[in-house]
Amino acid sequence: MRTILGPAFLAVGDGTSTFGRLAIENGRVVAVLPADGPSDVALPPGSSIAPGLIDVHTNGAGDLLFNRDHGNAVPVAAIEYARMGATGFVASIMTAPFESMLHAASDIVDAAHDLEEDDPRGARCLGIHFEGPFLNPKFRGVHRLEWLVPPSAARAREMIDACKGACLLVTMAPEIDGAADATRVFLEHGVVCSAGHTSARYREGLLAIGLGFRSLTHAFNGMPPLIHRDPSILAAFIQDRRTLVQVISDGYHVSPVMVDILYRTLGDRIVLATDVMPAPDPSYRIEGGVMRSSDGTIAGSALRIDQAVRNFMSYAEISFAQAVMAATHAPAKLLGLESEMGRIAPGMRADLSFWDEDYGIMGTMVGGEIVYGLNAEKASLAS
Repeated sequence: MRTILGPAFLAVGDGTSTFGRLAIENGRVVAVLPADGPSDVALPPGSSIAPGLIDVHTNGAGDLLFNRDHGNAVPVAAIEYARMGATGFVASIMTAPFESMLHAASDIVDAAHDLEEDDPRGARCLGIHFEGPFLNPKFRGVHRLEWLVPPSAARAREMIDACKGACLLVTMAPEIDGAADATRVFLEHGVVCSAGHTSARYREGLLAIGLGFRSLTHAFNGMPPLIHRDPSILAAFIQDRRTLVQVISDGYHVSPVMVDILYRTLGDRIVLATDVMPAPDPSYRIEGGVMRSSDGTIAGSALRIDQAVRNFMSYAEISFAQAVMAATHAPAKLLGLESEMGRIAPGMRADLSFWDEDYGIMGTMVGGEIVYGLNAEKASLAS
């Protein structure tokens, strides 16, 4: 069954936009049509359709934490993220006792598979992101020192095996002993290596990129400052166009002016990520717009991925079509999924977000099925 959506402004995902309608069939976009013509789902004036948002760094949703609540957090996150216009998220597992990290990963992957098989009514969990335990102790943040372990090829294989083919991303410090051995194993299995919680300077950053690192986790945070006489690893990732740089666009982790400067420097290589953190225990609190531990250390954000897009528009003074690229095509490219999602084009998955004239979320579609808003009770529009 073919379903026609629109007309609306179509933010394609590559920074461009057009005005027209979309034809959806069998869970895919099959055509981009002119604005004039019949439609099965009419949208209010001023509406926009964009690819579904993708968050590559989220620690949980609601009150549930992937580290603590494992698979139970997946259906909650699926619903919460759909309400934000997201169609996919990567479940992040923070540093913990190594065996518990492996157990959490296995449970999350199983829960994601079961949810997609039985009741795919929200954003999809795309896989696992390990943030640790291969971090530099000097830049560990809230990651507990006693749980950090040296990287090795054997540990990398254990992490990959625990994810049953769904290990997508690993944040690690590229300069610590054993990192090169672990990186080679990750890369052999298609895992994206992202530098983070690192003391690396510019030269070490170049070496990391040469080794195969293609992403930088939460720019400016968990790394030395970008100073002009002895630049940090961030300078290497800015300079090398093979890389993508993740940024938390909440105005607290990185000031708005620095987000603007990053955009002017990186353009389409920015990836918006939230690092959203439900409270691990009562000692954590949201203060100053971020989640903080009992000693005041920033632990994560309180950011929604749709708000990250709106903030990015404001901070960099760019259009919606330009801003949404950093939460759609750029993260899809980072994860190696750009042939399936992240753009509006014939053949791509019908993973879409629907925005009103003020860029609030009106609805979310996953695989041609409305999972939030837009009369979601009708369940399937184009199955």
